[in-house]
Amino acid sequence: MINVGDEKGKILDDAIRRVRPRRLLELGTYCGYSALRMVSVMPNDARLYSIELSPVNAQIAHRIWDYAGVGDRATVIVGHLGDDGSTLDQLRTTHGFTPGGLDFVFIDHDKAAYLPDLQHILDQNWLHRGSIVVADNVKFPGAPHYQAYLRQQEGKSWRTTEHKTHLEYQSVITDLVLESEYLGN
Repeated sequence: MINVGDEKGKILDDAIRRVRPRRLLELGTYCGYSALRMVSVMPNDARLYSIELSPVNAQIAHRIWDYAGVGDRATVIVGHLGDDGSTLDQLRTTHGFTPGGLDFVFIDHDKAAYLPDLQHILDQNWLHRGSIVVADNVKFPGAPHYQAYLRQQEGKSWRTTEHKTHLEYQSVITDLVLESEYLGN
């Protein structure tokens, strides 16, 4: 299963309850499970935007959210942040993303894109001091460049907590979820 699962889902739930974000961005919708979890614990006036590469997966997620009665609080956008800029432009122009306006990011998509996509978000100045970025599967299958960047920036631009977990739905293969607070430039 390529979704966040229960063990890691609790880490995500707890972070959202603690931060109480109003604008959330998810990178990697798949079938919408993690988004459904986030919507269920985020404040009532919050809004989640989820980026999905596959139009089929996006459609499935949208149908699941509508069925669950939360389709009015979550938006799926087909694309990726590393495209020709059209997804970033759509987030700005259609969905009102502005500098300092993004409170929470959940990253759970192509592991090689974790660091480049975080850099796209930083280049747009969408984060503010105190914004939280949670990244799944940092150890397995692994996002070593992302992890190295956050370690190098510890105490400078970021403060990161490493949550030792297991790969979804089993207890043998260990994994790592990083929860990082943006400290600003």
